[in-house]
Amino acid sequence: MRLLTFSDLHVDHNSAALKADLIDHIAAYIRETAPDLVVVAGDMAGGSERCIRAIDAIERATGIPLAYIPGNHSVWTINKETDSWHEYEQLRAHRSSLIDRPILLPDDWVLIGDMGWYDYSFETERTREQVIKDRNLMWRDSVLARFGQDDDELCGRMVDKFAALLDRYRDKKIIFVNHFIPYLDYAPVSTHNKVWNMIRPFMGSSRIGDLLDASPQVRHVIFGHVHYRYGTRMRGDQQVICNPLGYVKEWRTQDPMTEIKNSASWIEI
Repeated sequence: MRLLTFSDLHVDHNSAALKADLIDHIAAYIRETAPDLVVVAGDMAGGSERCIRAIDAIERATGIPLAYIPGNHSVWTINKETDSWHEYEQLRAHRSSLIDRPILLPDDWVLIGDMGWYDYSFETERTREQVIKDRNLMWRDSVLARFGQDDDELCGRMVDKFAALLDRYRDKKIIFVNHFIPYLDYAPVSTHNKVWNMIRPFMGSSRIGDLLDASPQVRHVIFGHVHYRYGTRMRGDQQVICNPLGYVKEWRTQDPMTEIKNSASWIEI
């Protein structure tokens, strides 16, 4: 069985930048490579409705199922009358969602996942108060991701869900997917980029990484969010995939098919 993985496709933002529908290019690549399942680790688009429209369009154009977990953009609330839990539940209810619906795969494999979140555990110098001040000044989640609880509490809720899933499938071989970085070495301090250093606390959580490191049944880990293509690496016995498409302005070329191909990763079981 062949799984094709992506993250951070941002089809709304990128289609506007290209003045062309990025979904057409994504679907063309999927049809060409013919995976058994497509897995997207968050940020298909901004808000649940756009994500669902994009997922539906890709599945219609390819005939291949897609499994999805939200990213932070996925739960943004453009409509002030709703909150991010509404966006999360809209995505959870969609047929593509991995939230509370692991996918059993052949040969004792299982695909599990959920959104994840961040808890400032990647911060090494500033106080929590300073981090929160910077978040409110420059991080769009502070306005558009409205869960009614602080980031540490939300992240803890996700970690608890992950722990329960990992325990439930302790006798399986697990492919784990969330949107956020679980390992500090994927969010290093920069010697020249002050903005990056300010947003590092919002990249992920070491609590998620610690949980994965303590779970030998996890064989593959998929995430994105960082918009830097680390590709596929080994972490002990685990294969780690962080290979986001990111924004057009971050691409090395201006050719969508080249960038889609370069941001595609594969798992064969």
